[in-house]
Amino acid sequence: MAKTVDPARVEQEARTRFAEMGAAGPAARDQRGVDHEPPARYVEILRRARLIAISDGLAEAVIARLAEKGVRVAVDQVRVDPAENDEQVIAIAGTVGGVAAVIPIRPGASVLRAYPAGPDLVLAGEPLATVELSPKESDRWVGAAAIADALADHLR
Repeated sequence: MAKTVDPARVEQEARTRFAEMGAAGPAARDQRGVDHEPPARYVEILRRARLIAISDGLAEAVIARLAEKGVRVAVDQVRVDPAENDEQVIAIAGTVGGVAAVIPIRPGASVLRAYPAGPDLVLAGEPLATVELSPKESDRWVGAAAIADALADHLR
């Protein structure tokens, strides 16, 4: 049986986490009861983990919106878009121009790129397609419907 996703609910959960992405990590309490700020490395790891979780929810919502348009794609795995930075986000897998492709779904991005599918975590080569996203909300969020609309013609 196919998994049913309520794209509005999944996206709202992802958007709420996106708004909280920069929230401080929990303080550590020592034996004397004194709280200490978490180390910078821990804070960065927590931020990156949150980004993956947010992109997972957004990818699910995008996939559901694309399915409504008759476009078949699937959740891929974490990938790194080298044109952005070294952060991992969930990608979707589909076909672009007859070529198997993966598209990292980066929350807050204004551009998405489709790369040839392959086993590597860090994507390489020239993008098969580059998609400008709009409109961006005041909190930098780009909605799943807007992403699906922008990607649909490339994924047919």
